[in-house]
Amino acid sequence: MMRANGALSTNGHSNIVEEWMSPADLFEEDFQTFKGLSSADKQDVIQKEAEEYGMEKPQGYNVSFHYNPHVEYHHFGSSHPMKPWRLTLTKQLVLAYGLEYTMDLYEPRPASFDELAIFHDREYLTFLSNVTPLNMDPDDQSYLSFGFGGESNDCPVFDGLWNYVSLYSGASMHAAHNLINHQSNIAINWSGGLHHAKKNQASGFCYVNDIVLAIQHLLTVNQRVLYIDIDVHHGDGVEQAFESTDRVFTLSYHKYGYDKNGYPFFPGTGNITEMGPTDPSNRGKGHSLNIPLEDGIDDEQYKWLFKTITGAVVDKYQPNSIVLQCGADSLGGDRLGKFNLNIKAHGFCVETVKNYEKPLLLIGGGGYTPRNVARTWCHETAVCVGAELHNNLPTHLPYIQAFQGEENGGGILYPDLHNTKRHDNVNSQAKLQKLVTHALENLRYMEGAPSVVVNTRGLTEEQIMRVREQVEHELEDERQDSSSDLLSVESSRRRKERNTGARGEYGSR
Repeated sequence: MMRANGALSTNGHSNIVEEWMSPADLFEEDFQTFKGLSSADKQDVIQKEAEEYGMEKPQGYNVSFHYNPHVEYHHFGSSHPMKPWRLTLTKQLVLAYGLEYTMDLYEPRPASFDELAIFHDREYLTFLSNVTPLNMDPDDQSYLSFGFGGESNDCPVFDGLWNYVSLYSGASMHAAHNLINHQSNIAINWSGGLHHAKKNQASGFCYVNDIVLAIQHLLTVNQRVLYIDIDVHHGDGVEQAFESTDRVFTLSYHKYGYDKNGYPFFPGTGNITEMGPTDPSNRGKGHSLNIPLEDGIDDEQYKWLFKTITGAVVDKYQPNSIVLQCGADSLGGDRLGKFNLNIKAHGFCVETVKNYEKPLLLIGGGGYTPRNVARTWCHETAVCVGAELHNNLPTHLPYIQAFQGEENGGGILYPDLHNTKRHDNVNSQAKLQKLVTHALENLRYMEGAPSVVVNTRGLTEEQIMRVREQVEHELEDERQDSSSDLLSVESSRRRKERNTGARGEYGSR
């Protein structure tokens, strides 16, 4: 039995007779009442919620949650679409549903200067660590060259900037360490996922690329890491960072195209034809796959596309570990995004990747309607631990008013996200089928880039690169043959002659 301390009568005075709550009864008062409870009784309420809905650690695998609450306290500016407050809402939803009982919880320390320098230039990091709103000089050439200022000023200088980047990066690196040390099978950091940052440049609200830093840690014990990005924007910073290696494969689903004024959707990269370096001697050739989408893609289309293409990549690349960036700006109703996805369709991607049973790092990213970002990342946390969440938000949820009202989703976890705005869907099934065909064709180019890390035959570097060059020629000839009306006997003869001795022997000739 649990006593409801502090219960009030209708006249505002404490009841003389204490009320008792049956273990089967859940807290149904509002947050103000919850706020008045003692710390012990608050914990009892949350624990009761967890017990009632079966919130317990999953069997057979371990999930960890990596989060430093100080990351919430930073502010890009009142008019800026990036709101770290979405992390506060996410945390409170996770706690209110009792998901804390299903995971190992960590409060990571901030990353150090030297740890960030594993990827970023030290000159750039020195600038980041010293610049403040008081000392910044918009006319300073380094200020502009490092990605600050300009017409859009996407990456403003704000108080605590260095602390902010250190916190979210430290959390992603800590999560990667948990995977490396086999402490976790799935590690989550919703504060990370800032995929546009370059080696020496801020870009697209991103200052330090925590994803690249985390993948570099994963590569210390994994031969191949697959990076998947479902943000509405192309994951250009991660793709660029690993463009010269075959140990990382980058797969990005995103909006690509131009608006009615002829301006490209940010960052303007990520067409289906972009597959990394074009030089066949570069190991990264063929190890990027971009899936450009148009406005308004819906749930069923996206789920089919994601499962089809991601499954083919996993089968082909055979990664040892996967990093999934879950940018929530691909949701319907996002302030910047142009898709029509609902929460469970977005979460379907997490569930699909989870089912590959590879060590998985789950990170945040974009998302500019905070209430829906929080709903989605809470749902995806539940997906990771195998929990089902009830639709009516717990009444003891802080900031519950942010989710109430028809325009804010009506106080439920899974509202129809088209309640405020729906984009016209210009993704026909024929277009998507053509996209899948092109993507699967692009995957064949991986055959031209055998990795030294999977070389079990003792081939030399020269022999491996000879294999690559030979297969490149073969694939190019096949592509030319297929586009010609004169396939017939001559093309068949060329292929047969080239295949004398079999593909596996090219490297030893």
